[in-house]
Amino acid sequence: MTYSNELESKIKTYLSSLSPNAVEALVKNLEKAQGQKSADPHLNLILTAAVALVRKPQPLATDVPGGTFRRAQVQRLFFSPLNDFLIAETLPNRQEGRINRNMLDRVWNWLARDVIPNEVKTVLDQAGDATVKGERVDALIQALRSRATEAIGEALSRSEISEKERRIIGVELGGERGIAELRDIEKIFAAERWLVPFLQSIPDNINEHRLKQDTDVLRLVDKCTTRFPDHLPLIAAALVERADAPSALCTFAGRLAGDQDPKVIAGSQFAPLVDVVMSEAERLQILALEHRNNNPDPVAFSQALSEYHTLVRGVERDMDLSLAGRWHQRLSETKKNISGEVTRELKNAHGAIRRALQVPKFDADGNLKTNQVAIDEAVRTLRVVTMARSASETFAVNEIGKQTRQTVEQTLEIVTRSLITDLGKTSGLQVEAQAAAVDVAIMLSDIYFGADYASQLRRSRQAAFAKATGTQPDQATSPERKLVSSVFGRR
Repeated sequence: MTYSNELESKIKTYLSSLSPNAVEALVKNLEKAQGQKSADPHLNLILTAAVALVRKPQPLATDVPGGTFRRAQVQRLFFSPLNDFLIAETLPNRQEGRINRNMLDRVWNWLARDVIPNEVKTVLDQAGDATVKGERVDALIQALRSRATEAIGEALSRSEISEKERRIIGVELGGERGIAELRDIEKIFAAERWLVPFLQSIPDNINEHRLKQDTDVLRLVDKCTTRFPDHLPLIAAALVERADAPSALCTFAGRLAGDQDPKVIAGSQFAPLVDVVMSEAERLQILALEHRNNNPDPVAFSQALSEYHTLVRGVERDMDLSLAGRWHQRLSETKKNISGEVTRELKNAHGAIRRALQVPKFDADGNLKTNQVAIDEAVRTLRVVTMARSASETFAVNEIGKQTRQTVEQTLEIVTRSLITDLGKTSGLQVEAQAAAVDVAIMLSDIYFGADYASQLRRSRQAAFAKATGTQPDQATSPERKLVSSVFGRR
């Protein structure tokens, strides 16, 4: 499962308040839980944020009994120079410098089994020995990475002249894409001596003004690309991860090229900066679809759509893509795919809201059966309907958007008023069920119509509830179950 940058940012904020030991312990427990069938669906979000929180390799702990934890750290620290380049999505167009996180296990297993097994075993054994100081293991990991860089380079060279060697590596790493990502890994490792210090000199969060107006990051990148022009795609991949507004990299590329004309940028060495923005649009498209199909969080889909819309709007505002054929084609393809998903969501809106507004029933034990799945679906679709209102051009849903909004408004207004009216006529235990349906209706109205309208509905709800229970209206502001319990003697 994948997650939006906004959600990961919130998790990172919390994790940054913890001690390094607490974060490491959390990572250890999450890694153990990953293989369990009953693992929490948000586990990967927290794990990814925790691992990405610390960009610099941290010293290994020396006080863990048996060194078990230190062994578990070895692989993560071995790949630590890649932190700025890892993504969780498989892009339709592979982008140099953006490496799928799933590749790391494949590469590690390949190295440990076929390439440098003795060296890997030595480091793991040393890390598992609690009497060996952490500083010593850190040095061994650094040496292992240097040896691995050489070995990977040799393997890639052999694959260029031997079809058999290429097939063997492809089988282990996932075909031509896997070989390409291995080449990226080798390139990053080989450049570690200057690339890691360079990235440490770049702010972790680069705002839009810095990319479009300021000169500090511009000078750093210009100087670096002058010395290492072949590594610009790697730098671009790192920048897009740190940019608050990734679309601003299009303007940044024009500043470096000395001309904002898309044709000039496309023909310059700085074209990879725009390429990586297109890859980010493709990543966000995949992320949005993943959220809609697999994420139970009712707000994740709309958040991913919002991020995608912000990116596309920024690109189209700053660059005339009609003058840049390949970039225009890539962005158009993402818009076509995501438009289909948004259209399906809008067509489902009326039914989803109707299902969520059904008055719940009691089960055989007298417990209210709330259809939380239907409620979450309605929350998700309403947030999409609301967001699509201001992003109809991005998602190409002008006509279906208007029709859906009309239907949604009528359904919410009519059904909510009807539920509140019926609440005032209800008696006995059924009051709880009717009030629960009203509360859902008010929540959905709050999402679509806003807080002021929802406040009016709450006042009407309080009056209706007071009428049904024979209480004073001001008493009806207590939580539903508590008040029903006091009136009817139910828990």
